[in-house]
Amino acid sequence: MRPSALAFLLLTLAAGAQACVLHIGYTSQNAPPYFLGADSVPAAPGATVELLNEMAAQAGCKTELVRLPTARLLLAVNAGQIDATALATPPTGLPSVVYPLDGQGRPDPARGLQHTTVIIVRAADRAAATADLNGFLRGRRVGVSHGVSFAGELRAAGMRVDDGAADARRNFDKLKRNRVDAVAMSLNVAGDMDELLAREHGKELVRLERPLSSHSLWLMVNKDYYGAHGAAVDEMWNWLGSKGRKRLPQLLKKYEALPQRGGSAPSH
Repeated sequence: MRPSALAFLLLTLAAGAQACVLHIGYTSQNAPPYFLGADSVPAAPGATVELLNEMAAQAGCKTELVRLPTARLLLAVNAGQIDATALATPPTGLPSVVYPLDGQGRPDPARGLQHTTVIIVRAADRAAATADLNGFLRGRRVGVSHGVSFAGELRAAGMRVDDGAADARRNFDKLKRNRVDAVAMSLNVAGDMDELLAREHGKELVRLERPLSSHSLWLMVNKDYYGAHGAAVDEMWNWLGSKGRKRLPQLLKKYEALPQRGGSAPSH
């Protein structure tokens, strides 16, 4: 092979090795300040989407954003239809989905975003729920948005999960109408929805100070994509657990300052 041809081949191989495009899926729900718009990707996509874009850029990758119903996200990663998504509950029965593990082979909280599951109740039930949260919720109807990843955990804890609503705003309406006894949602900061609750529901609905659980939100990645871009994915995981935790509150403040056009609370 002539030197010029060999040099061209090496340059081509190097460019291919460096090419890193992350097709990342996220919910098609309009859920400000985390996700804005529905189905399409607006110019200001939301705090979480901007965070994921920054995460990929830090690892030298570009993003291609794909919006899907929440319940389809992990299935799409497992099938290789998208490369990644960010969710809070490790998957079961999906062998082609990988996420960061610690030295004992468990999900690594140090390489994910901190996340909290909070409970919203009618103001009249606040005292009973505060006195014994687990006892209050056991056997009761708890509304969650359709497709959220933590619904199975609630059922395992003895709650009757109602996941028929498309978003949290509809669940708030169910709560006011006594069709559910509480609403559970997963938030990066426990008080993120307090302003929305006060604005739209006055003193009728309240968030309990004690969260139901605290956990992490991880970048879930297709196994084949990790095989091709493992170093970049490792860098993304590390960035989320360190700089990403500090960056997200800044992005949330940016979006909370923007005019709100309605929407629902987030679901993960």
